Amino acid sequence: MAEPGYTVLARKYRPMKFADLVGQPHVVKALSNAITTNRVAQAFLFTGSRGTGKTSSARILASALNCMERKSDGFEPCGKCASCLDIARSEDLDVVEMDAASNSRVDDVRERLESVDTRPARGRFRIFIIDEVHMLSTSAFNALLKTIEEPPPHVKFILATTNPEKIPETILSRCQRYDFRRVTLGEIVAWLEDICRKEKIAPQDGVLRAVAELAEGGMRDALGRVDQLLAFSGLKPGLEDAERVFGLVGRGKLLELLNALSQGDARAGILFAEDVFDSGKDVAEVLASMVSLARTLLLVAASADTRAIDVPDNELAGLKATADAYGIHGLVYLAELLTDCRQRVRRAAFPRVVVETTLVKLSMVGRLEPLDRLLARLDEVADAPVSVERLESPSAKVAEPQQESKPAQNATTKESGEKHRSPKEQQALDALKRQFGAS
Repeated sequence: MAEPGYTVLARKYRPMKFADLVGQPHVVKALSNAITTNRVAQAFLFTGSRGTGKTSSARILASALNCMERKSDGFEPCGKCASCLDIARSEDLDVVEMDAASNSRVDDVRERLESVDTRPARGRFRIFIIDEVHMLSTSAFNALLKTIEEPPPHVKFILATTNPEKIPETILSRCQRYDFRRVTLGEIVAWLEDICRKEKIAPQDGVLRAVAELAEGGMRDALGRVDQLLAFSGLKPGLEDAERVFGLVGRGKLLELLNALSQGDARAGILFAEDVFDSGKDVAEVLASMVSLARTLLLVAASADTRAIDVPDNELAGLKATADAYGIHGLVYLAELLTDCRQRVRRAAFPRVVVETTLVKLSMVGRLEPLDRLLARLDEVADAPVSVERLESPSAKVAEPQQESKPAQNATTKESGEKHRSPKEQQALDALKRQFGAS
């Protein structure tokens, strides 16, 4: 007899009850109140980014509605009866699951709706779960429209999508919509720590946080990354292992780079780009980490209360020093330049050149000045009286008797006059040259 295959963590720890859902308290409260007060709508629409629990919530709601042992005043499915177990395995006859991404035609929808008048075989309701519903064709939506508006009393619809903007308004107006938010970094880390304790995994400091940052608010993505890391490093993964597997660059190394660039060290940027490309790291992921760090620095610079910033306490001092080195205007320029670079590098014919030129530009941030300050200095120069030194300069005296001289002589006089600008004029002109790259 063959040994049972390995079950990935994302499936092993898939939520089975409302209490297991992480980061969606508003959805849990609304659905639980609807069940306990018997005010369950005929159609629901769950929207949100990937890995936030939409399909899991649809199955939990279906289990709660058809659970054979649920208490009359409760809302949680028991998870042990035949109906709950079959729904968890996607084998229940009363719960019809449909993937609209691969069944988007009108004939596919009509085939599923043929059984809409059939009474449930075991439970209270016949429930239709349509995942990625935005992939349905226009004709398929039209075929679904009337049934969603006035279904038989024993029928419920649960739609899930990552792109609600693509769903017709006629469908949206007939559903109760629940928006699933991205799970916060702290919630993902706490959840991963709990799973690591159950699985007897001992990650080093910073590993789970790095995985949570890569997940971008998706619980399934986080567990998938953990599985990949465990396959590489075993039950005691370190931060270096995570950086090697996922092609990451540590926050400390990124801070060193930004500090060097703030001091005008363009060579550090060139060497960093060389290391990223030669080591085979995902350039887009590295730039995404830099954009995230730029955002964190903006929050540090703009907020006096650092308790709201989700970073370890031992890193705050270094972040504040880097933020002070750039200033708020420099950080805005930094974030915009890195964001633009990440968008361009995906379609660039020579991505290495794009990254290198971006980092060289960042090394010039320290020499840039805000335009309002430059304009103010120009106004000061315009309002300032002509300096005595300029009036008494030899070039000015020579220019007076030769006003009607040849054009070549006038040009020589102008050039000699430019060499005797006032200090304020020269300072403003130098600042403009630095700002716009003039020589």
